[in-house]
Amino acid sequence: MYSRELDGKTYIFGVSGKLWRDALLMYDHGTRSLWSHITGEAIRGPLKGKRLKMLASMPQIAWKTWKTNYPETRVLSVRSKEGKIRDVYADYHASQRAGVSGMAYTDDRLPNKSLVIGVQVADKHYRAYPLTLFADTSLINDNVGGVPLLIFHDKTSFATAVFARSVGDAVLTFEMQKGADENGYFAQDGSGAQWNLITGEAMVGKRSGERLGRLPAVNIYWFAWARYHPETSIYR
Repeated sequence: MYSRELDGKTYIFGVSGKLWRDALLMYDHGTRSLWSHITGEAIRGPLKGKRLKMLASMPQIAWKTWKTNYPETRVLSVRSKEGKIRDVYADYHASQRAGVSGMAYTDDRLPNKSLVIGVQVADKHYRAYPLTLFADTSLINDNVGGVPLLIFHDKTSFATAVFARSVGDAVLTFEMQKGADENGYFAQDGSGAQWNLITGEAMVGKRSGERLGRLPAVNIYWFAWARYHPETSIYR
């Protein structure tokens, strides 16, 4: 998800029908520049080199859980689409093909179709977290580019969130609190304060009402993440 505002102007975007590095290119109606939907960068046209601001996101979450935590949410509805559950890309997801063209890629640090959480810090540090890391845990405390991070992923619901785990001058370390209910998923810091991993807010304890800063994250195939961010590291 990106902001449509750039240099004081608000742009309207559409689907160009073109691909770059096997991924969709958007275009803006004002200048007809082409934009990568993975990096948010204009790769051709008058705005070439400009970059949209990526907004913090939660790649996937159950509607019930989201609505409970954000009851004032408005829904963008696409008429006649809500009830369709067939995945038109099911064959592609089940195959070993990487990209629309089926090309082979050379970054063999992970298998091409491994799913990872791609995290970007300060526009210059990138790290991939393979989803296989979350088989026995839902939380990872990490540090990327000097920024302490909390990586959350629930293997059942596929909910994912990345937070900066510093509050004021304090750097917190988290562990998962067992059990989840309709209000969300919870973690505890070293003081015993309870944090909601959907909102990033402290619910119980001396930090009640404080909130962790959310960072942009994406659930993505390794080959795509590595192709656009070849300098990425991998959490081991």
